[in-house]
Amino acid sequence: MNESHFDKQAQRESTCSLVHGTRCCVGAKIACAGACALMVGQLLLPSVALATECADPAAGTDEVAAAPVTPTVAEDTAATTAPAASTVPAADAAPAAQATAEPQQTAPTGATDESNDAAPAEQNTPSDNAATPANDAIMPCGVTDVVGGSGVRVNITVRNNYTDIKKEETIEYVKGIALVDGDQSALDGSALTFIGLGDLIVHAAYDSASNKTTLTLDISKIQRQKEEQKYFTEYKENKSKMTTTYDGSKLTYTGTEPGNIIIGDPDDAFKGDTEATGKPTINEIRDDYYTRTHVYERACLVIPAAESESESISFANVQNTNFNWQLDTGPQATAGVPNYDADKYEIAYECWQEFENNEPVAAWYSDNGSHGSLPTITKFKSGKEYVYSLMLKPKDGYSFSDETVVTVNGETVKSSLSGEFLYVPAIKTITMPASSENEALENLNVNDVKTDYAPGEAPRATATIPAADADKYEIAYECWEEMDGSDPAELKPVAFWYSDPAMYTPGMKKIDHFEEGKFYMYSVELSLKGDNTVADDCEMNVNGHWAHHIKTANGVFAPHADNMLCEQPIDEWRAIDVIEINGATTTFKAGDKPVFTAGTPVDSNSVLQCEYWTGSDGSEVNSQKFWDQNITNHIDAFKPGVTYRYGIYLKPARGFYFTPNTKLVINGQECGYQMGEASVADPESGCIFTLWLNTDLTFTPEATPAPVDPEKPAPQPEVKPEPKPEVKPETKPAAKPVTTTTTAKTVEKTTQAKKGDAVLATTGDTTAMTVAALGIAGATVAAAGIAAAKRRKR
Repeated sequence: MNESHFDKQAQRESTCSLVHGTRCCVGAKIACAGACALMVGQLLLPSVALATECADPAAGTDEVAAAPVTPTVAEDTAATTAPAASTVPAADAAPAAQATAEPQQTAPTGATDESNDAAPAEQNTPSDNAATPANDAIMPCGVTDVVGGSGVRVNITVRNNYTDIKKEETIEYVKGIALVDGDQSALDGSALTFIGLGDLIVHAAYDSASNKTTLTLDISKIQRQKEEQKYFTEYKENKSKMTTTYDGSKLTYTGTEPGNIIIGDPDDAFKGDTEATGKPTINEIRDDYYTRTHVYERACLVIPAAESESESISFANVQNTNFNWQLDTGPQATAGVPNYDADKYEIAYECWQEFENNEPVAAWYSDNGSHGSLPTITKFKSGKEYVYSLMLKPKDGYSFSDETVVTVNGETVKSSLSGEFLYVPAIKTITMPASSENEALENLNVNDVKTDYAPGEAPRATATIPAADADKYEIAYECWEEMDGSDPAELKPVAFWYSDPAMYTPGMKKIDHFEEGKFYMYSVELSLKGDNTVADDCEMNVNGHWAHHIKTANGVFAPHADNMLCEQPIDEWRAIDVIEINGATTTFKAGDKPVFTAGTPVDSNSVLQCEYWTGSDGSEVNSQKFWDQNITNHIDAFKPGVTYRYGIYLKPARGFYFTPNTKLVINGQECGYQMGEASVADPESGCIFTLWLNTDLTFTPEATPAPVDPEKPAPQPEVKPEPKPEVKPETKPAAKPVTTTTTAKTVEKTTQAKKGDAVLATTGDTTAMTVAALGIAGATVAAAGIAAAKRRKR
């Protein structure tokens, strides 16, 4: 049973009792040993105080300090140090550093010469874990021997306890503008989604002189109301702002191994591990407490109230609009506002839309703005129908209303309010006259080409022409070619099939049926009907995909418009539940060059195409030269202070597909990810056929530390902890602080190394913790030490 406190009588019995049959004279040895051990402890305390005064003056303050040094197992003579009580920025996981240190062999000041009066555990440890001043800290002094060596070990198990709290921050965009600290230029071009308003694009301008970034949102189309309006985005965690604060520690004594400190002759304690007795081990638990602060940010867009009541416009007049356009001429802005109304309103834009079957298929806007995804009208075409509309914008001090009367070229037209704008739709419809000559074709389409032949099937003619174009062109012939890929530099045709037998030449090898595992190319030629011609900028599509084509004497030829690898048909498509990536290198130090080492298991249904890194400064690097060679802001080496995110691109094996629920496991640990826009998915079935993943694995290299002063002792190398698994961050943080506990593994240190100055930077909590530990160890050291001294005098 673990105990944090025990009385002096219990301690005296546990440290000085002898097993049955032991001679009574051992009691006298133990009493003398206690006095020696306590005297040594008093001699060490001045060294401890001196070490504290020489420690880093930043220790014990709120400045950023070195990462916590966590003692685990100590042997013989060195002191235990605790993490510095400072706020330390952290990455996704809170620090759980593990190192090896040794307990100071000393006794509390003012101790008597009775070893049984050594201070019990937590005697001087504040119950609320509040950090004591750094001046009270007991620092390691490098003592290597006490009364001829003790042979006593102190086994400390460290447990890290974390309390998570949530802090919310709001960035205000007043009139669409916000000024933030640091370089946030990477936000340029990104979108913020405001509740009740939608997406607004962010424009970021960084000023290096002031180290501030101006963020701007376009609010020109947001109508100001009588009262101030505020729009908010959802809160999102900014992991770069997460901090971890050390709150203190607690030491608990859990027992001694073996149960009786001295068994048999006391001198046997000095015979070492190879002798029958062995070394007694004192077991203790140290709980370190930390607070992690997670920062969640949101944006607030403030739209000020309208400055004053505007004057309502009763009549709006538009004049000089041109409705008499000729064939093959392009739309132009012609409408104007009379001079007497020029200070009240203006033309926001004019619009022409081309209609087919009562649906718009193309459009033109005089302001060249983005008004949808329709293609742009470059000229009026023969026989096409066009509809004219316009938008009016009020000037400062004026506004439109539902009662505003609008005239265009003197004729009254209907209108409707669109925010503060006045929309005037369908003012005029015109139909361009039919041309006496055939118009050059601008689009050619070939449909229904079969490209999924099974092994053993014979080629056949399947291509069709849209019914609307049947009087303009037709299929001249279709062609399949069997390609030989034995030369990696070039594919060569070795056999052919034509839908028109006249295309065969003597000696040409014919394709009777498709063979499994062979690669085939498809080509098609079209012939024009009547007097139709093909425009120079004509586009051709085969099965809905763009195809390169060449003009011929009476049509066009599309070589290698499609292709096929002949394989057995897939009876059942299967979903991939887990993507497994092994051997990935996911952390680097500042100055390291990127290396890519990831792979997939031999039986994996996921095919890894590439790895890549993206930096918070807009930099990138890709494992595939095809993509990497086109990166302008390239990652040649990882920079300190920049946060880098790991990404991968995958394809499924044949017959498989990814889903939105597919899990990602990297190096044995499940990892969160966001699917990139370049991924290819079927919106109806949800099947994903190419997957670009931006994972949640990130790291931020630290700056290279300053060179070590050759006059100072070299720092003691730490025992590296086992790799901590990457943890998928929660999408929703807990509403209340949650305390979690992590127990570090116990590692026994058998070879003592000298501590560097960096180890001396500690907090006041070390004092209470170290004194408590030494109180338990003091009795054991005293009992064994005095017996050895008396033996040497004989």
